[in-house]
Amino acid sequence: MPKTRLAIATCARLPELDVDDALFREALEARGIAHRCLVWDDPNAPWDEADLALLRNPWDYWDGPGRRDAFVAWAERTAARVPLWNGADVIRENTHKSYLRSLEAAGVPVVPTLWLAHGERAEGLARRIEARGWSEVVIKPAVSAGSVGAKRIDARKNPDEAEAHAASLVVSGEVMVQPYLRSIESEGELSVVFFGGEPSHAVRKVPCAGDFRSQPEFQSRISSAPIEAEALHVARAAFAAVGKPLLYARVDLVRGEGGALQLIELELTEPSLYFRWSEGAAARFVEVIVSQLETLRR
Repeated sequence: MPKTRLAIATCARLPELDVDDALFREALEARGIAHRCLVWDDPNAPWDEADLALLRNPWDYWDGPGRRDAFVAWAERTAARVPLWNGADVIRENTHKSYLRSLEAAGVPVVPTLWLAHGERAEGLARRIEARGWSEVVIKPAVSAGSVGAKRIDARKNPDEAEAHAASLVVSGEVMVQPYLRSIESEGELSVVFFGGEPSHAVRKVPCAGDFRSQPEFQSRISSAPIEAEALHVARAAFAAVGKPLLYARVDLVRGEGGALQLIELELTEPSLYFRWSEGAAARFVEVIVSQLETLRR
């Protein structure tokens, strides 16, 4: 039996991928690339039958105690059997947002973050926030996706609420506290998508009035956007700090209080790639995959 050329890792909730990645599958079919979707934690999934494994929608790896560890272990096992993109070492680092500390240490402009360790007491958090000159903040877990667990709180007006929410999160893992940036209300978040290290397209995501979450499921306003030179500069600095080959990447940027773009996320594991907002983006991604498959044949 001929091998499946491409195995696409997804999850039980999305066994055939989400609506945006439907365009990706159409582009694979148009290019004649045999492919199959496999649920990442299915013990019977035949990864050995593929030439290449690609993560797309494994969107439950963070959902529950030990899930992220199980996901990283799966990536390492799978990468030992078939080439996996992005690589298992990238997945290990990128599925915990502490990677932002490493990028900041390397000089990448990152949204300022106050960190609470797993199990750390949250008493006095409001004072620590005030000492940084912040009032409104977003408090969220360091292992999550889709803004799950994230809450916007005015810690100056509601210090008890801020400390209670942080306390509810530290029992499960490390917690991040970041200033709420007003630019999100007007300018929103800029996401720049890269394939094979080269920029493909960008989208701007502006949350609904009164919200801070930019994902499509929260009815944010999404539109195609130009790729700014400043955004490319931040992205290149982040890639240099990662120092590993990347088949795909999404760089999420917001305008900081000083007016410069700051990195809020570097999505290297299973990002939405916003194919619907850029004509030909799915086909461009497929060409990068074709090049990788040809490299493997040599």
